[in-house]
Amino acid sequence: MKQDVKTINRAKKLGLIAATALLVAFAWAAPVSNTYAAEAPAAQSQSVVHTINVTGKGEITVTPDVAYVTFGIETKAATAKESQKANAAKFAKLKQALTNSKVKTEDVQTVGFYVNPEYSYNEKTGPKLTGYSTTHTVQVTYRDLDGLGDLMDAASEAGVNQVQGVRFDTEHPEMYETQVLEKAMKNAEVKAKAIASAAKQQIVSVITVSESSADVYPIFTNQVYATAKMESAAADTSIQSGQISIKSNVTVVYEIK
Repeated sequence: MKQDVKTINRAKKLGLIAATALLVAFAWAAPVSNTYAAEAPAAQSQSVVHTINVTGKGEITVTPDVAYVTFGIETKAATAKESQKANAAKFAKLKQALTNSKVKTEDVQTVGFYVNPEYSYNEKTGPKLTGYSTTHTVQVTYRDLDGLGDLMDAASEAGVNQVQGVRFDTEHPEMYETQVLEKAMKNAEVKAKAIASAAKQQIVSVITVSESSADVYPIFTNQVYATAKMESAAADTSIQSGQISIKSNVTVVYEIK
């Protein structure tokens, strides 16, 4: 009987200890939760950053160092075979003229070769096949811009009867990238300061910058070129290379306050 009383008393003590521990744990946990809930809005308000996003543009003009000329030879004949044969003969003369003008083989690229039937039209009889035309077009890379007019004349004498355009460019755009990017960044800064001032704010710092690679905008010369053989007394062809424009854009995000 005494043993049972001791057992009951021990159980009561263990229950009391467990209840006390639970109350202590609850007392410790409750303040932590309340403190976190009170501080969360303050931490969130501190993370807000006001920004403006602007695009800066940079541009410089430089003298081109290369020209891309597109020459074409068109021949006509009664049959497709005869038309192609005549075209090949004239093209051989053009190749020799280009060699004489110190144009390298790797600087001549075929960009078009077409053989097409030709028709005449009559209201009574309808279309009638009259022959075939063959057109061979090549793009020539030429770096002696002062001698470009002479190249055009030599090509004409060799049988070229189409000049589809002259495009001026630079083979070294990387030489100008730093200059054009610096101008783009300065332009972005001027815009950002103007916007911030209008909004009664101040520029604090640059957050991010992204840039597009420098692009070359060449001058296109799509002038009509004489297709007939040059007369000995005629003036030489004169081609003016002018200048080309190199442009780049940057997108800058600024922090303001």
